[in-house]
Amino acid sequence: MKFLIILSLAALALAKVRFDGHQVLSLYPTTREHIDLIKEFGSYDGFADFWSPDSADLAHIDQKIDVRFRKESLRIVKKKLEAAGMSFEVKIADMQPLIDSQFDVPRKNKALFGYDYDVYHTYDEIVQWANDVANQYPLLAKYEKFGDSYEGREIPRLTLGTSANKPIVLIDCGIHAREWISPAFCQCYVNRMLSQYGVDPGVTAAMQSLTFVVLPVLNADGYAYSHTDDRMWRKTRRDNGGFCKGVDPNRNFDANWAGPGSSASPCSETYYGPSVASEPLTQALQNFVLSNKGNIKAYITFHSYGQVFIYPYSYAVQDASNKDELDAVAANSAAAIESVNRKAYTYGPGYESMYLAAGGSDDFSLDQGATLSYTIELRDTGRYGFLLPESQIADSCTETYEGMDVITDYVRNSLI
Repeated sequence: MKFLIILSLAALALAKVRFDGHQVLSLYPTTREHIDLIKEFGSYDGFADFWSPDSADLAHIDQKIDVRFRKESLRIVKKKLEAAGMSFEVKIADMQPLIDSQFDVPRKNKALFGYDYDVYHTYDEIVQWANDVANQYPLLAKYEKFGDSYEGREIPRLTLGTSANKPIVLIDCGIHAREWISPAFCQCYVNRMLSQYGVDPGVTAAMQSLTFVVLPVLNADGYAYSHTDDRMWRKTRRDNGGFCKGVDPNRNFDANWAGPGSSASPCSETYYGPSVASEPLTQALQNFVLSNKGNIKAYITFHSYGQVFIYPYSYAVQDASNKDELDAVAANSAAAIESVNRKAYTYGPGYESMYLAAGGSDDFSLDQGATLSYTIELRDTGRYGFLLPESQIADSCTETYEGMDVITDYVRNSLI
C-alpha cells in the first residue's frame, strides 16, 4: 500500500489534482477498535484526508469523523469499516462535481458593477482589491505589505479606521488555504466597514474608536496553490525535502509548539514545522502581536467549517484567566449570528468545543496580551465542508457581521 501511495503522490506533483470519485465519509466510532482502525487509515501518508477533526490522532469515541478517501481506496475502506461494525455514511458522493459546482454565482462585469463580493477570488485579485479599496477610501483605509510568504508573495494588510492609533481589532483570514469562505468574509467585512461608514451608526462608531487591522489572505502561497493546482491544499508551501510539502501554519505558533494535536511528520496535515515560527506568515503575525502588546483588544481568526466559536485554550486542557468573559461574548455573538439566518453556532474553549491543537494563533495571541481571542469556524456543518458554494457567501457574510458587531461593541464599551 505504501508503494502505491508514493506513486500517487508523485503523480499529483505533475498535474492539477482532480477529485473524480473521491468521497467524504462520516464515520461514527463507538469502540476502541474503531478508533484504532481510524488511526490505521491515518497512518499511511496521503491515504486519508481528515476534514474534521484535522487528524486521526484527534479522533474520539462517539465523535463524528469526516474523512476524504480517493476513489481507488473506497472499496477496501468500506470493507474494513463494515468488518469492524463501524457505522458510516457517505457525506459527499463525488468530490469533483461538487468542486465544479462551487462556482454557482454568475460573474458580473466589473466595469459595470464593481468588485463582486459574492464570488471566490484568486490571490492576485484579492491583492489588487486591497490596493483598490485603500485608494477608494484614502481617509479610512491604508494598504501595506504585512510580510513576504515562503515563495515570495506579498501578504496583504489593510488598516481601517479614522485613526491608526486606536485600540486594535486584529482579524485574519485564510490561514488554511482550502477554507475559501474565510478570505471571502474578510473582503465583504472590509467592504461593509468602509461603505457603511457615515451611514450605519454602529459601523461609524467602531471606525472612529477602533483601529481594524485586516489580513485578508494570510497563507498567500497555499491559497494561490489551492486555486491553481490542488483545491484541497491546506498548508503552506515550504519544501520539506521530499514529496510532502508544507507546514500547518496554525500549529506553528509559539503556543506549546509541538504539543498535542500536532504532528512531527511533514506529510501530515497538522505538521508543526521544522522549528517554532518557521513560516514567514507565522513570524509576521507573531511580530505584530508582540509589537502591539497591550493594545490588541480582540484577535479574531476566521476558518471553516463547523459553525463554532473557539476560544483558548486549545494547546492544553486549561482555561483562560478570563474564561467567563470569553464565554459570555462568544455566547452573545453566536446568538446574534443565529438571529439572522437561523444558523446555530456552538462555542467553548478549544479543548472542549473542538479538540486539543497546540501551536495555534488564538492561544498565542491571548498569551501575549490580547484581551479577547477567537477562532471562528464559519459555515457549514459538513454538507459541503470546505466546498461551500458561492451562493452562500452573501448570507454567511451578513450573519457574521452581527456576530462581529457584538465583539466590537463589547470592546468599545470596555474602553469607556
